[in-house]
Amino acid sequence: MKSAVEEPRAEKAPSVCSRMCGSCATCLGKEVKEAAHRVEKGVNDAKAAITEKVDDGVAAARRSLKRSRYAVEDGLEEAAHNIRQHPFGAVAIGFAAGAALGLLIPRFGRK
Repeated sequence: MKSAVEEPRAEKAPSVCSRMCGSCATCLGKEVKEAAHRVEKGVNDAKAAITEKVDDGVAAARRSLKRSRYAVEDGLEEAAHNIRQHPFGAVAIGFAAGAALGLLIPRFGRK
């Protein structure tokens, strides 16, 4: 049996590895931290891109809503103007549309 003096001492691993060996706990911890940082950066970049696209979509929807509202207002003003210019023709068109609907609704109502 060998004495404690004769046995070679096990070298202590340095607290910080000077090389990226990939096998010690320090190196693995660094790699995990770097991977987590890359993932976090990717998530933040994706979040920024999605937020930008959503903001662009909201702005486009608001513009379309304004344009459609102006188009409807213009159409109503044009209809009011035409009714004032041709009141009897407007009444005749309204009567014809009502009569057509009156004839079509009972047919679709019965089954």
